[in-house]
Amino acid sequence: MRNLKSAGLAIAPLALLLFAGCNNSKPPPVAGESPSATGGPAAGGAKIKIGYVLHGLNDFTQVIKRGAEDAGKAAGVEVEVVGPSSFEATEAISQFEGMIQKKKDGLAVIPMPGEVWVKPINEATKAGIPVVSANITSNGSDAVTWFGQDEYQSGVILATELKKMLEAQGKKNGQILIGICKPGVAVLEERYKGFKKGLEGSAYTLTDPKDVGTESTANYSAWENQAGKAPQIVAAVGLCSMDVPNLAKLKTKTHATWLIGGYDLNQDTLDAIRAGTVQITLGQHPYLQGYLPVLALAQLLKDKKPLPKGWVNVGTEIVTKANVDSIYPRETDHAAETKWYADDAAKRFSDLGSLAKPLPATH
Repeated sequence: MRNLKSAGLAIAPLALLLFAGCNNSKPPPVAGESPSATGGPAAGGAKIKIGYVLHGLNDFTQVIKRGAEDAGKAAGVEVEVVGPSSFEATEAISQFEGMIQKKKDGLAVIPMPGEVWVKPINEATKAGIPVVSANITSNGSDAVTWFGQDEYQSGVILATELKKMLEAQGKKNGQILIGICKPGVAVLEERYKGFKKGLEGSAYTLTDPKDVGTESTANYSAWENQAGKAPQIVAAVGLCSMDVPNLAKLKTKTHATWLIGGYDLNQDTLDAIRAGTVQITLGQHPYLQGYLPVLALAQLLKDKKPLPKGWVNVGTEIVTKANVDSIYPRETDHAAETKWYADDAAKRFSDLGSLAKPLPATH
C-alpha cells in the first residue's frame, strides 16, 4: 500500500524555487542540524518563523493547529498553520511551496500520502530548511523526525477491547464492518492490519475496509450505504476521526444495536460515549502532534539542539464510558487543554532526543 503514484502532482515550482535558493557560496546544512552555520534562519536576530502544513481541515486537525500555535507562543517563535479543505495532496503540496516562498525557517508537515511527499520534503531539506513530520510517515524522505502513535498496535488494542465488549453482551461471533476514509494511506492500512491481528483466533469476521471518504456529509452517506448492505453486523469500526460521530448519528437514526469503535477524541465522539451510543475510541494526542514538532524545530533553530532522529511516540489512549468524564474537560475546553498538555509535555517530553527510536514496523 506504500507504492502510490505521484503522477500529476504539481511540484515543479517548488523545485525551481529551491534551486534558486541554493545558489549561494555556502552549502546547506545537513538535515536535522542547525541551519545557523549557513547564515540561515537564526541569523540577524529576527523572530523565527515556522510553518505547519496539515493534511486537511476538520475538527481533528484543529486540535493539531492549536497545539502548534501554543508551542509557538511557549517557545517565542512565529507559527503559521495551513491545510487544504479537500484533504488532497496536490493542494497541500502547493501550500508547502507557499511556506517556502514566505521564507519559513522550519517546516512541519502531515504528509498524506507519504509517498508523494518524499520529493518536496527532500528538496526543502536540501535547501537548508529543516522538516519534521507528524501523524503520517513519509518513508524515504529527509524528514528525520516523526511524531505519532504506533498505528498497528493501536489496531490490536482496539480489537482486543472491542472483543471484550462484544463478549460481555453475549455476542461471541458475527461480522464487523470496517470503514477507511482514505484507502492506501499507510497508517490507516496499519490500523486495519492491527485490528485484524487482534481478532485472530476469535469467531468474528471482518469486512474489507470500505472506502467511506473524508468529507463529513459524504462520509455519513457512505456509512449509511454500507450498514444497509450488512444489517446483521455486530459492530462497526471507523479508522478515521470523522467516522465515529457519523456512525453514532446513523446508529441513533436507525435504532441499531451494533457496537461502535474507532479513533480520536472530538467532542461529538466523547458525547456519544457518554450517551452509551459509542463504546470505545482511541486517542492519539493530536494536540501533541502539533505541539511537539514546533517545539523540536524551535529548539533546533533557537538553541542549536539537534532534531530527534526517528520516532517520538505520542502515545495511545483508550477511552470508554468508564473514563470519558476524566478526559472530557481537557478535550472540550481550550484553556484546560493548553494547561494539561503543557504539564504533560514538561513531564513526558522534556528531552525529545532521548525519546527517539526507529519508526514502528510495518506489516
